[in-house]
Amino acid sequence: MKMNRHSRRRDVDNSGMHFPRLISPIVILSLVVAGVITACSSQAPAPTPTPPYGLPPLSLPADEASHDFQTEWWYFNLHLQDERGGIYLMHAVVFQVQQLDSDRTLYVRQIGLTDADSGTHATSERLRTVTSPLAAGPASFAVEIGEWLMAGQGGVTYQLAAGAGDIDYDLTLTTVGDPLVHDGDGLVDFGAAGVSYYYTRPRLDASGTITTASGTTLAVTGLGWLDKQWGDFQPLAVGWDWASIQLNDGTDIMLSRLFEGQQRDVISLYATLRSPDGQTRSLGPSDITFEHLDNPWVSPETGTAYQPAWSISIPSARIDVTLEPTVRASEFVSRVLGVTYLETGVRVLASNGAQVGQGFVELNWPRGTTP
Repeated sequence: MKMNRHSRRRDVDNSGMHFPRLISPIVILSLVVAGVITACSSQAPAPTPTPPYGLPPLSLPADEASHDFQTEWWYFNLHLQDERGGIYLMHAVVFQVQQLDSDRTLYVRQIGLTDADSGTHATSERLRTVTSPLAAGPASFAVEIGEWLMAGQGGVTYQLAAGAGDIDYDLTLTTVGDPLVHDGDGLVDFGAAGVSYYYTRPRLDASGTITTASGTTLAVTGLGWLDKQWGDFQPLAVGWDWASIQLNDGTDIMLSRLFEGQQRDVISLYATLRSPDGQTRSLGPSDITFEHLDNPWVSPETGTAYQPAWSISIPSARIDVTLEPTVRASEFVSRVLGVTYLETGVRVLASNGAQVGQGFVELNWPRGTTP
C-alpha cells in the first residue's frame, strides 16, 4: 500500500508484502535487518510533469532495473492452473535492502505457495548478501539466490524459478497492457519517513511448469500481477489491508488502507482503478467501501486473528463484490526480516455468488491482533 502526497498510504510489500502498499506486500521493507534500520508493458510513456521532492520523474521501462536507494522490491502474485485442472496460488517477492551502517546490500526472497485442491499452504525464504545492488542491463533486473531466480527484461517478460514445500516452479510471464502508475505520477509521499516510487503491472500472462514431490512435471498457465516500489524509507509504525483485483471484464484495481496502532485507526484509504476501456483513475475514501467480513482465521503460530474475507463497493464503477479466500491459512512468518502477514489468493464474487474475477489480499496486522 502506499501513501499519497496528501494523506498517508501503504506499500510495504513484505512480500510483498505489498508494504502498506502504501507501505506494500509494501513499508515493511523499510525494516530492521540484523538490528539495523535498513531502513509494466506496452511501453507506455511515464508521466512527464516535474515531480516534487527533487526526485526525477518515473521512467518506464528504465525503472524496472534496481536503484541505489535504501529499499526496493519486486512483488508478484499469480493464479495458476495445471494441465490436469489443479489450481495454485502464489506470491513471490524479492526485497533489496541497503544497510546504512555497512557496504552490504541484502536480497531477501519470500514465497507463499498454495495448492488449492489439497488446501495446503507452504512458505520459503532465502537471503543473499552482496556489496552493491545487482545489475542486469538497461530496464532489467536479475536476482539469483542459489538455484532460485527472479528476473525481468524491459518491462515485457519475467522469469520466476523457485519453490516452496513440495512444489518447484519455473515460469515465464509476459506483460499485457499498460502499467498502473499510482498517485498520478508514481511518487508516494510518506512525510517524514520518506518518498517512494510505486507502479503496478496488473496483468501478466504466465506459463511454465511445476514439479511435485513425486517428480511429476506439469504444464501450467495463468494470470499474474507485479508491484514495484523503491525509495529511501524509515520504519513506520503502521499496518495495512491491501488487495489486487483482476475482474473478468478487464477491470483492474489496486486498493489499500493504511492504519496505525493495535486498534487499527485508519490513516488513509485509496485505490487505483482501470476500466475495460483503458481509462485509469485514482479513488479516495469517499469513493470506496472496503470492509472485512466476520469469521476470522486465527494463526496457531502468532495468535493473530486475521479476517481474510472482504467486501468492496465502488458505486461510480458499479462494483459491489466480495473477496473470498481460497485457503484461509496462508500466513507468512519471516525468519530473516522478522515480519508476519497474511497473503491469500481470493475469488471475486458478485452479489449473486458468481465468480467475476480473482485477486489477492494482504493483511499486515500487529502480531496477536484480535477482532
